[in-house]
Amino acid sequence: MPIELEQKYVVASERPWTVQTELLALLRRAGYAVTLQGEGRQRDTYYDTPEDRLLLGGGSLRLREKGRDYLLSVKSLIRAGEGTFARQEEELKLGREAEPMPFLRRLLPGVDLDALAVTAVVSNRRRTYLAAGPAGGRFELAFDDVIYRSPRGDREVRERQVEMERLTGSQAELERLVRASAARLPALRPAAESKYQRARRLTGTAAR
Repeated sequence: MPIELEQKYVVASERPWTVQTELLALLRRAGYAVTLQGEGRQRDTYYDTPEDRLLLGGGSLRLREKGRDYLLSVKSLIRAGEGTFARQEEELKLGREAEPMPFLRRLLPGVDLDALAVTAVVSNRRRTYLAAGPAGGRFELAFDDVIYRSPRGDREVRERQVEMERLTGSQAELERLVRASAARLPALRPAAESKYQRARRLTGTAAR
């Protein structure tokens, strides 16, 4: 199973675009080649069991709508701390030939799939950059304008985040990138939770 390794931050500033400019400047001064990849919107719908089995286990089941693509992903937590998340992730692009049920049965053994229900919706406007490091590692840098919504849409919370995800390279290279950039900006505060966890907590729908 692929391992996703990323660092997450909440932007605690009323001038998020200034924070973005400062972060990109720090990366370039540290020797990273930074190029804009694009900007777009995506909508993530999360599912869980009535007893919040996935949430309590640190995992998630997500359906992502991105343009015309629909991507189903299952994540399970390996470790987390100080904003760093290491997770196993598998993804299935839905289409005419995709079979979601075998995919879910394989990755969620013991879970009653018929009991799954929508537990959170996260809308996100994302701007992404590619950062190529001096040691050869490649990282995706994402600036997110996030809206967390409860399943019925009656509660809504907004925030901005920054994510740094390893595409190639080692964890040590990701840590060097963080030390050279995000760690130098007090407005970037390490996020101790995934977007799914934050959605459930901030909208008041987390498991009791």
